[in-house]
Amino acid sequence: MGSESNKSDRPASYDAILEAAVAEFAERGRDGVRMEQVAVRAGLNKSLVYRHFENRDKLFEAALQSVFSKRFELLEDLPTELNGLFDLWTGRIASDPQFMKMLLRESLESDIEQPIHADLRSSYYAHQIKAMQKQQEQGQLPTDADAESLFLMLTAVLVFPYLLPQITKLVTGSSPHSVKFKRRWKKMFRVLVRQLETE
Repeated sequence: MGSESNKSDRPASYDAILEAAVAEFAERGRDGVRMEQVAVRAGLNKSLVYRHFENRDKLFEAALQSVFSKRFELLEDLPTELNGLFDLWTGRIASDPQFMKMLLRESLESDIEQPIHADLRSSYYAHQIKAMQKQQEQGQLPTDADAESLFLMLTAVLVFPYLLPQITKLVTGSSPHSVKFKRRWKKMFRVLVRQLETE
């Protein structure tokens, strides 16, 4: 955690290694990455990678912390209106596929009972759930649903097309990144929320 908060004190090589590590882990998975590969991608020598990070597991933990720290920077101005939240969430998911891939890698290759950087990430989600509770208070979301479950459900709906774009393409004939699909998905998102309100 301290490494992110003292970012200005770090050498440029540290951040170059982190950026390369995120790309490598997203592409190859935790078990498929070698420190040598990260060094080559960062344009540095392997000994420098080991100087900053003791081993591959420590590097993976730092890489995951890095992607979440960047996400925290985006939480300052969460929309209070549902359509704005839809645009924000889908825009971030579509523009940062590495984030979702890193979460998948962790899920497939790590102990889910002990998520990495649990406190940091719980805070990240709690911030968004609080915004969702405000929308419930404003009548934009069902008030008889607990905000945590609602957050998980709506996130699942928004993430799926981008997490599995090949299925989206096969089912709808459109890429999830296309304007056509985004309009269609936003319309169905509104339908889903209205349906929840009438249950």
